[in-house]
Amino acid sequence: MEPRPMIMIEKIRYLESNHFSDWLDTRRKVDDELSSKQTMMCVCGRLATGMHERSCSRYNAKVNSETVKRLKHLLPAKVAA
Repeated sequence: MEPRPMIMIEKIRYLESNHFSDWLDTRRKVDDELSSKQTMMCVCGRLATGMHERSCSRYNAKVNSETVKRLKHLLPAKVAA
């Protein structure tokens, strides 16, 4: 029986637990890059302020998704799909 692929939250928890400094550094970098790309409007359609970005679930989901993509090489090979 093949192991099932990890869902996003499992990938995030794995990276936070096993590669915390890489996770934190990469997430900060991705957050800065995405924040600078959206000058006026957030991905959710609201005004992109620093306070809004910290609490916006759509923005943070996008940051997490991009961070996991960049750290994919650190995930276990059999379940990283």
